Amino acid sequence: MKASDKFILYDKFNTPLTKQEFSKARLLYLNCIVNNEFSLPASSAIIEQIQLVKRQPKEIGPYKNLTVFEALNRIASDLVLLEGARLMFNGKIPEIIPNTIKLNMGNKSGFDFIVNTTRNKTVYGEAFNVAHSFAKVKMRQTIDKIVKYTSLHKTNQAIIFCNKEVKQTILKYKNKKEEKLLQQQFVIHKLFCDYENLSY
Repeated sequence: MKASDKFILYDKFNTPLTKQEFSKARLLYLNCIVNNEFSLPASSAIIEQIQLVKRQPKEIGPYKNLTVFEALNRIASDLVLLEGARLMFNGKIPEIIPNTIKLNMGNKSGFDFIVNTTRNKTVYGEAFNVAHSFAKVKMRQTIDKIVKYTSLHKTNQAIIFCNKEVKQTILKYKNKKEEKLLQQQFVIHKLFCDYENLSY
């Protein structure tokens, strides 16, 4: 099944977006969230809930032909991506001013987003939405991915978007690979995103 068969806004996010284009695409995405008609039925039957959440494809927000579990996971990550991109376009990282941002929505392979700067440089990034209990593990995995593809990062910079609830956990987390990168003048910027920000 193609990505466009699962993500109804595929065509809106399939190319690098300028700030204006991003604002329009974000609005369409938020409309899908706000106008979502799916809701979980009230039931105390565990097996019934498992079958509903992990087996039956539904249409939820901007996704279709996915289980509830898959769709909500993707939406959670997408909302971090959208908020992170909004912050980037508004100058949250002064060293990296975007000309365009390519958001790889819909669980594509590769990096989660790619920033082309006003200086015609390319900066790659990852995004995640995670519980406190998994925050350190996810950050380690994300840094591992950045390190693995260090040769791609010509600007000696990378970006990570993550949900703001885990900010204190992440700020206290020390990673030896990241410390080694810092010694090599390689910076990983971290943006803590309010994924509940559905403001227009």
